[in-house]
Amino acid sequence: MNKKFLIIAGIFFIVVLSGELSLKSQSKTINYDNIFPGEINVCNLFPKEKIEEISGKKFVSIRPGKNKTLKYTEYFCEYRQETLPYSVEHGTPPQPPKRIVISFVRGDIKGLREAYRLTNDEAKQDKSIPFPHQLIFDRKGKVLRLEIFLAENLELIINTWWSFLNSEESLQFFKKFALYFKEFVRSKSQGENKSTYDNRSSNETVPLPRDEDIIRIFVELVKEDPARAALMIKTESENERQNWAIQFAAIKSIKLLKMERANENFWTDNKHIFKVTLHVLMGIRSADAPIPYYGWANGTNVRWITLEKIGRVWKITEIATGP
Repeated sequence: MNKKFLIIAGIFFIVVLSGELSLKSQSKTINYDNIFPGEINVCNLFPKEKIEEISGKKFVSIRPGKNKTLKYTEYFCEYRQETLPYSVEHGTPPQPPKRIVISFVRGDIKGLREAYRLTNDEAKQDKSIPFPHQLIFDRKGKVLRLEIFLAENLELIINTWWSFLNSEESLQFFKKFALYFKEFVRSKSQGENKSTYDNRSSNETVPLPRDEDIIRIFVELVKEDPARAALMIKTESENERQNWAIQFAAIKSIKLLKMERANENFWTDNKHIFKVTLHVLMGIRSADAPIPYYGWANGTNVRWITLEKIGRVWKITEIATGP
């Protein structure tokens, strides 16, 4: 083997290695707060036409929005696959249209990353997705969403559980979107000031939600997904769980106003009680329920919520109107 060939091969190896190191260094120094500062208009970042191209599906409309809790803010865009009559979408129980939802969530989100455990879902990873992430599957093996961990206080969630996509189509969409998002971030990061980014392993464990986090997550699920909120109630009766889901679906709007410890003399390591103040608006049709409005009032409601630790996870065992 001649010296000229060895020199060329050596130069080629150095160039390739330098390129790989450069890419790795770039991935570790991306400052996502600089790329996605302040209010995030998801519908503008990812136009309907681009999501149609990636998913291979058509959308009849899009709807931007924002949800703000005490711990974090969610900026989202709904890519709707159908239009429902107002009486259906806002009825009792309401039926949301089939849609794909893309969200950025910013704030104290450690509890959210382990929220899937509360409904007995399963988290998996896929090597073709070039970000720290988890794919969430339900107990029947249906894929629900992709969660991409961008920073300690920021993650991207792509939710297809209420869409016309089957599991295989959802997985393909997630993988294509992740590759597109990688290029999107790379183009956005050009010219940005770099700062150290914790590129954690996707297998890194995150602390399970605390007792107070459970109540916050529960209130959010009542608003967004009543059936999954019902899964947070400890019961062995499917009929009882279904009744909870129907009751939660009748709630048109719910907001956590205040949460404080209650009856602390009855607390144990595995049992906590909280006095929770909520602002609630009920659907009109719930007036005809066996108990009108299922016992809720339009406006301020106070409830005593009891949590019990089942294994490592807190479950709601009682929602009472008095201590």
